[in-house]
Amino acid sequence: MDKAILKTLIYADIFDYPLTIFEIHKWLIGKKATLREVEKALNKLCIKYYVLSIKGYYCLSKRENLVNKRKRREKQSTAYLRKAKLLVQILKVIPWIKLVGISGGLAMDNADKKDDIDLILVTSKNRLWVSRILALGLLALTGQRRKAGETGRKIAGKLCLNILLEEDKLDQHSKDIYLAHEVLQMKVLWQRDGIYSRYLSDNDWAFKFLPNWVGILSIPPIPPIPPNSPDPSNSPNLPDYLEILAKWLQLKIMGKPRGMERIEDGALYFHPNDCRLEILKIYREKVQKLAGLDK
Repeated sequence: MDKAILKTLIYADIFDYPLTIFEIHKWLIGKKATLREVEKALNKLCIKYYVLSIKGYYCLSKRENLVNKRKRREKQSTAYLRKAKLLVQILKVIPWIKLVGISGGLAMDNADKKDDIDLILVTSKNRLWVSRILALGLLALTGQRRKAGETGRKIAGKLCLNILLEEDKLDQHSKDIYLAHEVLQMKVLWQRDGIYSRYLSDNDWAFKFLPNWVGILSIPPIPPIPPNSPDPSNSPNLPDYLEILAKWLQLKIMGKPRGMERIEDGALYFHPNDCRLEILKIYREKVQKLAGLDK
């Protein structure tokens, strides 16, 4: 249990993020446990000064400054989340978008003032490219879409379409603690047809890394389009032509994938600063150095 708690705090520490006891229990790495078991082990670690308890938060020794940093970021996150919830409502007019969620630091209420707002979109099958071009156009109308090449202060608080997945391509191919967190900490803003439950089901491997995780599945779904209304996705011709055209046009504009762009069948990943491998490296090094634990 001590090892699992230290691993959990080490991982959170990489993001300057102290945890409450409930969060340690929820995000406990690699071990199923009760809250009482976590509490008893935490008390022992605090006595040994491996862990500090400050104002209801737990962090590694000599990292007590993180508590105030977390509180500052929570205030910033509240403002960014309110903004995102308002702006992404316009995407509901696109019938093929089935889910809009937030990833990255904001999903954990850990956004800095200079951060952008990372969005995840799930679309209908064979409607990824047309959904993307429409979504980019609508977000551009708000003046709050992060554009390619923007950096520094220009990206602060702007919306960025980081990940787009078709409904039959939800499973993440790489399976590690970083992606397990990304999958389970996603904050859903709205969804259709219960797609979030399917997302969790298709990525149930994440529970092997985070077996105590319990999420909120009560996100209100958007009612499906009534049967007597025209559903563009059922049209035998036009939507298919639009998808082909949208894909051709966007690939022509993009050119060859650059940096952290990844284009797959039914999935798009745009990470201007993809830190996954670096985070995993730091995590493993800190686990070995600080706690003398196995990888």
